[in-house]
Amino acid sequence: MAAIARTRNADAAKSLVQDLCPGPGDSAHETGAAFDIPALDQHLNGGMCSNALHEVRCSLARDFAGAAGFALGLAAQFGKRDANRILWVIDPAASVDSGLPFPDGLSEHGIDPKRMIFVRPITLQDALWSADQAAKCGDLSAVIFQVKGNPKPFDMTATRRLMLRARESGVLVCVLRQSGAEEASAAATRWHVEIMPSEPGPDFEHGPGQARHVHTLERNRHGRTGQWTLTWNPEKRAFEDGISKTQTTHTVRRIHAPADRPDRPAEMGQVVDLERAS
Repeated sequence: MAAIARTRNADAAKSLVQDLCPGPGDSAHETGAAFDIPALDQHLNGGMCSNALHEVRCSLARDFAGAAGFALGLAAQFGKRDANRILWVIDPAASVDSGLPFPDGLSEHGIDPKRMIFVRPITLQDALWSADQAAKCGDLSAVIFQVKGNPKPFDMTATRRLMLRARESGVLVCVLRQSGAEEASAAATRWHVEIMPSEPGPDFEHGPGQARHVHTLERNRHGRTGQWTLTWNPEKRAFEDGISKTQTTHTVRRIHAPADRPDRPAEMGQVVDLERAS
């Protein structure tokens, strides 16, 4: 990955973010793109606003990987097209329960790991400042701000600033709330992500299929909410309806059979129960 920076004070964070982000963009109008899932796009009035603040949250720590994958999918599918770097700011409290994205997983989302920049400030206040400054950078494709729970400093005022920054720069800004509850914010949309059992694919009927998650649209500035089961298609680099068999066209990447030994254990012989003699 391109950079993982751990800053120890606000001055260091300021220097890093300003070096990475030379200036704001000029996209003040609202832009959007479609999921190509009719029912979902209809709720979003045609598509997802790409120059706005969005929130993705999970109630339980076990669902964080699914929420993070959804945030990465949003960044890959709806991020600013004329920029290719993504900056991920991590609340120090959140890093205790989660790791960093795996490079192969980033590639599955169409994101070059070398273009990912992680900023890990020592304090929440520095993390908020870094996310606020990064959201102004027109040279970024997207900004992901990972925060744990519902910290008091990250209030309505802070989310309004992020929304204004996104509108001015044209950058997609995503709040990734780990183990957090519903909270009022200025985000254009708020999504709640839960894991659900996968279904075996036609080419791998005896094993797990593509990961599926239940995505609940809890807040929508257009007014309509709803719930969908979505899956990420690594071949098309887009979300698909996880319920419709006709739309899920990608295959699960299976592990190759071993070359120097049998791919399954040999048949066992007779099992004899030997009781201890008294």
